[in-house]
Amino acid sequence: MTDRPVILLAAHGERGGAANNTRLAGIVEQVGGAVPEADVGSVLVNVEGVVDRAVAACGPRPLLVLPLLFSDGFFFGHRLKPFVTGSGRVLRPPLALWRGFAPFLADNLALRTISHAADPRVVLVAHGSKTPGRSSACARQVAQAMQARYGRIEAGFLEETPFAADVFAATEAPWAAIGLFLGEGLHGGEDFDVLVSTAKQQPIAAFTAGELPGLPGLISAEAREWLGQLT
Repeated sequence: MTDRPVILLAAHGERGGAANNTRLAGIVEQVGGAVPEADVGSVLVNVEGVVDRAVAACGPRPLLVLPLLFSDGFFFGHRLKPFVTGSGRVLRPPLALWRGFAPFLADNLALRTISHAADPRVVLVAHGSKTPGRSSACARQVAQAMQARYGRIEAGFLEETPFAADVFAATEAPWAAIGLFLGEGLHGGEDFDVLVSTAKQQPIAAFTAGELPGLPGLISAEAREWLGQLT
């Protein structure tokens, strides 16, 4: 049996819109190309039992699971954490809580607003929950980490107050919107696009984390850091 390390990129999985997880597949391909010394694959946490089987299939090989998630709530705590245990198996925190994630968003926003005289107000759009919890807390943590670069930043949510549409309506120009979503489906595509297109004042920049071309590089850097610890 091979002892090549395994890296699994764990994502929620799409609903609606581009429900074929094409963006995730592209990220897996790019990370695999950047980290040729490991086998890179993906696992969807919205399907119960998949993570358990995927981890078991890795056997004794060194395993790193990188959660491409934006909170450490239900899917991280119940669908990942219980199954990535034991010697040689490492579970990183969710993407939103990586040390480099907030600076990565800030850098990408700066590139998109470089021609404007004033820094924009920034609205982070996250999923949230009917019962406020880790989704909103993690979004606010990202916002806080971006404060040094963009002092006027707040979060709005799809499923809890303050709702993103209300935050958009109350935000003065110039402003920008960043969606904490990976894929192009229901939330990262349909919901985010509708929110932006129907805003009273159009933002000077609007993008989701998943569409940023540098994201595979950020993920690859996390993978290489772990691989360096194996040698």
